[in-house]
This record gives sequence, structure tokens and C-alpha cells, in this order.
Amino acid sequence: MSETLRFEAFSSMVEPEFWSGLAHHKLHSARLDTARTVVRGEFSGGRRHAVRGNSAEPTQRLAVPARLRVNQGAWEAAQGNTQQQAGAVGVNGYLHNTNTIEEFKKRDKGELLRDAGAEILEAIRSGRATQTPELLWPFLLLSFADLKKYHFYHWFAFPAVTADPPDMATEAPAPLSSFISRSSDLEHLLTTFAGSSVCAQGAFVARYYPSNVDNPWRVGPLSEWSEIYGSDKAEDGGIALLGFVDPSSHSTRPGWPLRNMLTWLRHCHPEATNVNILCFRDTALLAGGTVDGATLVQQCESIVMRVNVTPVASLTSECQVSGWERNEKQKLVPRIVNLSSTMDPVRLAESALDLNLQLMRWRLAPSIDLAKIAGTRALLVGAGTLGAYTAQVLLAWGMRKITFVDNGRVSFSNPARQPLYDFEDSLDGGKPKAEAAASSMRKIFPNVDSQGIQMTIPMPGHSISASEMDSTRATVARLDELVASHDVIFLLTDSRESRWLPTLLGTLHRKIVICVALGFDSYVAMRHGVYAHDDDFEPMGAPKAADSNEAVRLGCYFCNDVVAPTDSLSDRTLDQQCTVTRPGLAPIASGTAVELLTTILQHPQGGHAPPAAPGANGGAGEFGDPEHQIRGYLLGFRQHAIVGQASSLCTACSPSVINAYRQHGFDFLLRAFNNTLVSEDAPHCAAEDSADAPADYSYLETLTGLAALHRQTDTMLETIEWSESDDDFEAI
Repeated sequence: MSETLRFEAFSSMVEPEFWSGLAHHKLHSARLDTARTVVRGEFSGGRRHAVRGNSAEPTQRLAVPARLRVNQGAWEAAQGNTQQQAGAVGVNGYLHNTNTIEEFKKRDKGELLRDAGAEILEAIRSGRATQTPELLWPFLLLSFADLKKYHFYHWFAFPAVTADPPDMATEAPAPLSSFISRSSDLEHLLTTFAGSSVCAQGAFVARYYPSNVDNPWRVGPLSEWSEIYGSDKAEDGGIALLGFVDPSSHSTRPGWPLRNMLTWLRHCHPEATNVNILCFRDTALLAGGTVDGATLVQQCESIVMRVNVTPVASLTSECQVSGWERNEKQKLVPRIVNLSSTMDPVRLAESALDLNLQLMRWRLAPSIDLAKIAGTRALLVGAGTLGAYTAQVLLAWGMRKITFVDNGRVSFSNPARQPLYDFEDSLDGGKPKAEAAASSMRKIFPNVDSQGIQMTIPMPGHSISASEMDSTRATVARLDELVASHDVIFLLTDSRESRWLPTLLGTLHRKIVICVALGFDSYVAMRHGVYAHDDDFEPMGAPKAADSNEAVRLGCYFCNDVVAPTDSLSDRTLDQQCTVTRPGLAPIASGTAVELLTTILQHPQGGHAPPAAPGANGGAGEFGDPEHQIRGYLLGFRQHAIVGQASSLCTACSPSVINAYRQHGFDFLLRAFNNTLVSEDAPHCAAEDSADAPADYSYLETLTGLAALHRQTDTMLETIEWSESDDDFEAI
């Protein structure tokens, strides 16, 4: 008997975790790089599965496809971890991941196979395959990952250098159980494999001694060919075999790895033209525990066959390569895996959000620290129009911790201008804004940690009655706790005085504070200066910045004011009670504020970063140097960057205010809230306790020195002599 040797082709078995690993690899490592990447796969000996019939039908043993498994462990090859399951053979694969579906379709599949075949032949000729047999069985994976839809287009190939004319099977394959003389010989073979790493290499040479009851097998790696295989006419007798771990479970067809094994044989040992092949399939029995020989014979799946090897000189082509995987209909077409329907929708949403951000790193901003942005905790004081737009832009940047503080309720006018609310939120008196905003954020992105705190912020000029004392004290403590536990504070309220206490607390805790304010057709988005150390709170003039002895701390929202904040909410007409602005202004201002924050976060000096120099492009940060103030105007569509230093007389961030709060706590705040008038000589005493208390200046103005500045100005004005005579004008 002599017939063409036929092989059972590999079929891929990919676990879903591998595709998740591919998505992570694409986003975080490869990006636009299409160079091949090493991944790992494995195969084991083929087994037939027993299928029980009814009582009238005997149990059948059905063959299963020869599988090459690829799972999450495939990505550990990059870290040098090449472990595989017990009894399995690990092999390297080469991933070719494309950037577009068009590139995937146009990739020259023939060229990929030819290149792989050339590498196999090089490994054989150099002797590397003899030392490391897994080099004979690489696999290819051509892929395209559509990470928006979680569709993975892919095509596996198992390169095999084919022989033309083909190798021939000269005898019908026989079960190993009928090849051996005694059942105990099979037990000895399994014991030999279990005690060495030869089987894990996937290929071996063996010699079987039927007459030797005690030691019937000698097995070794391919590198011991001369010692073990030698010649069939060796003096010590025995039957020489070339063996491999066979993933096939077909009764007569060996598995795909034999093709390249025979290529190795014809090149490395051309004298071996007619060989016995041991197709070892019983790797599952290696870890099966103690089983008697008779039972092993019944369970044995391995076969032995004799093959006539075509010499290299007889080949019509030395490097004919085949191996692209066929589908279930035996057609050469790629496959697609759709994981969108099987994945947790929340996880899909998170992956999609991260995708848009990670894409920035591919070309435009490769050094951006997205983890720093995602880990930033944002406190939004105000959940109105500015708060709603700011929160959405923060979420788009991947921030996971966003807290709202507001005392209002959703009104019927809000949903059209404030995108976090809908009509249902305004019914029955309206839901609390802060809580409704946080709930809306969780609906948009379930993994965001968003909370709403219903809180009325105490304000200068808004007196606190005796009955409100305890609740106000608790509110201040709660707000102080919120500021301390967040990294950035956004001031987004619609009155000046409501920004005062958060500004003070943000300055005290040295937080990044971003303030946004709107006019009818203009806006300002600015960052507050950050003290570098506690010592800077001492009243020694304008504190120096952390990075330079020359640059001074940047000013806050109140630094340019010459009067203390006071009640601006009482006695207002309807148009003054509402924030009347052009509708397109709020999203522009909010977006500008968030981008200012991300510029700060990506700067090596963070909140202490100096403002951009006039006319300069770039800077030390990934997005350049952050501006101090950005003022924009819809009239003429203009925008200006302004820099202002901190004022030593500021009623919100100056050292005198910070130290007064540190020393006197709530008592200091109470005087500011109630606008208690005080003596310039004893600023912490009530005005009624001082006979010469000035009646025109508030507590904060007296404390900071603004009152003294006003008095000096008034004195100077009194000394100026004004003339209304035309004779006093000088002709020009």
C-alpha cells in the first residue's frame, strides 16, 4: 500500500478574552504601528469524545477538529511568560493588525505565507528548529479591530512548507495499542513523557524495544537524533520512530504539525527516507493519575504510521507554502467576531469613552497623561447652565469623580438651556438641581462617581440669624470637607458673593480653582493662583510662585475688586434675577474652562504653572503653558488672554483673610456674612465696641486694608484743586 499522505488541518479556537487583549494592545501599545506582534498559542493531543446513544445503540467516539487555542495568555509572551497548560505545546504566533478594514482586505496574504515559510526554512537550516521545535509551527493572525463596534475581523494561517511530489504513506496507520507488545509498555511511555519536558517541546525521537520488559522505551529531543534514532539497523536493535504531539483525532490522518516536521527531516537528515512516525495524541493521559495498563490501552488514541519522505533534490519547489484557515464551508474567507452583544453594556460604554481619548495619543498628543485626568476629582459649585455644560466636558475627558453643589430646583425654563435636565425634572416643583444633575450624569455614563449635594452657600452681605447659626456652621464644615477631598474646584454660580467662600477654602487647601462668569455676550474663564506652602500665608506681600523667585502668584476672581463682595441678589428686577446671556455663550465658556484645566493637569508644574508668555506658542506642558484669564466676546468673536497678579488686599485670597480664617474659624466667617463693621485699629472687634469705628467700611475691607486705601484716596482727592476756567487750559 502506498498513497499520498493527507493531513488534518488546524482550526483556530479563540477565547473572548483574547479580543479584549487585542483591543487594549491596539489602544495602549500598537496605536498606528502595524509591525507584527508576537502572541502565544497552544495545542494538545487530539482526543475523540464519547457520545452515548440510546439503549439500542452503542457508545460512539466522535472526532473533534484539531484545535490551536489562543486566549488571554497570548499577550503574556511580550513579558517572557510562555507557560501553557499541562500536556500542551506552546507556539509563537505573529499578529499583523491593520488600521483599516481596507488595509485588512488588501493585505497580500500570499506574501505573508511566503515570508513565514522562509523563516521556517531558515530555522531548519540554521539548526534552531532542532533545538527549539516550536519554531516549526508558527501561526499567523491577520486582523482588524473595529473598536467602535467591537467587531474583530480576522484570519488565521498555519504556514506549512509543502512537498511536491508529496510525501507518501507506505502503510496504513495503526493504533499505538496494536503496535506495542504489552499494555505495560504504554504505561512506561506515558511515565517517560511525564518525567521529562520532551513532550512539551512538541517533537521527539524514540526507540522502542519490544523485547525489553523493564525499559522498553528511550525518548529524547530532536537534538539527540543520532544517539536515539540512528539507523533502523542499529546494533542495539529496537524500532526507531520520529514523534510529535498530534492535535488530530482523525483515525488515519495525522495533524498539521507533521508537514513541517517532514520538511525538517528531509533537510536535516536526508538519509532517513522511510520512517516510522509516532502521532502522539494521549497528552491528556499524562496527568490522569495512576491507571493500569489495560485501561490505558482502551483509552489510547495515538497512532503509528510509516512514511516515505520526498528528498529535497526531487522537489519541484523548495518553498511552497499553504495554510490559510478555511471556514465551516471549506472556503478561504476571513471571519468576524461580534462581541458587542455579549459584553456588559456598561463596560462597552467605558471602552468607547476611553477609545476616543486614547486616539489622541496615536498622532496628536502622544505624551498626554490620561490617567491623571481620569483620576482628578472635580467639585462643581453651581449646577446651572455653566455646571451642566462643564460636567459634560469633564466626562468627555474621562473624569470619573464629579460632585455638584447647588441649592436650586429644576424649573421649566432650565431643560432648554441646561442639558443635564429634562421636562420630567421640572414637574412637581422641580427636583433638586444637584441631585438631578448627578443622576443624569450616571445615566449618561454609569461608571461615573457623581453625587449631588443640596447646599445653600453662606455669602458675605447675607446675614445669618441666631436660628440659622448651627445649620450654617454645619454647611461651612461640609463645604470645607468637600473642597479638601477634591482636586479642582469650579466656581459656576450666578452671583459674585456665592463664589467668595469656595474661593477662600480653595486657597486655604491649595486646590486648583477655575472660575467662569458670563455677561450678555462676553465671558471670563480663569484660574486662581495657588500658594506653594503654608508659610506663604504669612502677610508679607504678594507670595512668590513655587517655580520662580521673580514671578508672583496669580490673582483670583476677587483680586481686582476694590470693594468687598456684598448682597447683589436683593431688590432685583426680573431680568436681573435671571442669567440673561446669549444661549451659545455658556458651552463656549464651559469648554474653555475645562480645556484650561486639562492644560494645567498636563503641565509639569500643575497649578503653579506660569502663564503663557505673550505671543508664545507651546510651553513646558503637553498642551503648552496655561493662560491665567481667557476673556471672550461674541461681538466680533474675539478672545484675549490676560495675566493679573494676586493682590495683597484681596478680600478672598490674601494672607490676611486666610490667616483670619485659620485663627478664628467660623467667627471670622460670621462677621463677613453679617457684614459687621469694625474698627481699623481692632478689626476683630465689633464696631459698636469701638468709639471711633468708621461707618463706611465692611469687616473684610477693614481687615484687608481696602478701607485704608479708600481713606487715602479720599484724602488725596480732597487736596486736589479743580479749575473750570478756560484760561487754565494749555494750548497744544
